[in-house]
Amino acid sequence: MQEKNTKKNREVIIIGGGAVGMAVATSLMRHSDHSVKVFSADRHTAYSQCGMPFVIGGQIKDFDSLILRDNRFFKEMRIDLRLESRVDSINLKESSISSGGQSYHFDKLVIATGSKPKIPANINGCYLKNVFTLRTLSDAMKIESALSDASNIVIIGAGSIGAELAAATAKRNINTILLNRNSSILSHNIDPDMAESVQEHLESLGVKVITGYVPESINGEERVKSVTVASTEFPADLVIMSVGVEPENELASNAGIEIGETGGIIINEYLHPLAAGKYLEDIYCGGECVEVHELITGNAMLSQVASTARRMAGVITNNLTSTLTEFGPILNPWVAVIGELQVGTTGITSKKAMENYIKIVTGIATGSTRAEYYPGGSKLFIKLIFSDRYLVGAQVVGGEGVKERIDALTLAIKKRTTIDELADIETCYAPPVSMLIDPVNFAARGALKKIRRNAKK
Repeated sequence: MQEKNTKKNREVIIIGGGAVGMAVATSLMRHSDHSVKVFSADRHTAYSQCGMPFVIGGQIKDFDSLILRDNRFFKEMRIDLRLESRVDSINLKESSISSGGQSYHFDKLVIATGSKPKIPANINGCYLKNVFTLRTLSDAMKIESALSDASNIVIIGAGSIGAELAAATAKRNINTILLNRNSSILSHNIDPDMAESVQEHLESLGVKVITGYVPESINGEERVKSVTVASTEFPADLVIMSVGVEPENELASNAGIEIGETGGIIINEYLHPLAAGKYLEDIYCGGECVEVHELITGNAMLSQVASTARRMAGVITNNLTSTLTEFGPILNPWVAVIGELQVGTTGITSKKAMENYIKIVTGIATGSTRAEYYPGGSKLFIKLIFSDRYLVGAQVVGGEGVKERIDALTLAIKKRTTIDELADIETCYAPPVSMLIDPVNFAARGALKKIRRNAKK
């Protein structure tokens, strides 16, 4: 059991002004008498990264709407916020960091450096003008400016951001190509059979989806003009690289903090990092820069969802103040809104089960988000994944009600709900919000029938 340091007026330095860093900073100033400095290389802070595709799509008025707190707020909170200030090094022995040629002492340090976009090394032309990544608010503003006179766009990578952007640009009547190296889109989140309906929806919006290919080159002299895919040249006024992110961990690694197999910082249950075989109790790490563990497989993984970051911020704040709190393995529930379609997942996919030699039984059901006769409903696709009769994964695609089902199914996995219990689940009903029998029930019954058939063989 760790002992809490009760020393007053401790100097806390936070590296990173994202979801973890600013949540910890504001909570500390509300609930303790710590002195807090925040260093961020970004020029903006306290904004919603998740909202950026929806400004581009026109659902949100402007980028200013995404800024949740302005700099005046943090000044009034007595937080020493230093934007556009990169930390150059961390000195673990001296308990200090260096920034702009000056050294700063810390009693407690929070590393929340986030992640950075991956740039494929094998594709020529990635650094031409009008080739963008979307990570910061400044990135989004540059993309919006370039889109103002664009006729053609190629988006490379069909994860959640790429798919959301493709829907957004297609709605602006820009010829949109979404290119993905895997044979199905959203391949890190959902199985191919569930991705089919998402791809069909994107295509109905006018997006040209190309799967199973990587670009041969991005062409142009100073500015991008086209992208070559499978010997075919597609015109492009701009290109967005959305092939994933990797932890921003060079600073931690150079300080001697150990990095895991995923590229994330190794942490214990209190979010302390490991260095020289010892967990550092004066340092906390959280967000996309750390390595966490998946509940079902126990494997190390990276989590890039804001809800995980916010939970980590709460754990760090508790441990810096008065309540010793642990952060355990996660299911990493995820939801995205792509055009008019909601897509969600929790737990493991069929692919992940196969990679980990987990025997599974799946149940798939198609239903409606409302009673068939009630106007405004849409199709709902549900896939449930069971192992040893316990729910271990779920995927939902539909026009509405996806988040609520994913949240409930996440709890069901954590509570080790069985296939028999889900097949006999009680659900409520009203025509404007549901079918008489929820498709979750049908999916569970379908999986149960498979188990009974296999038992007879």
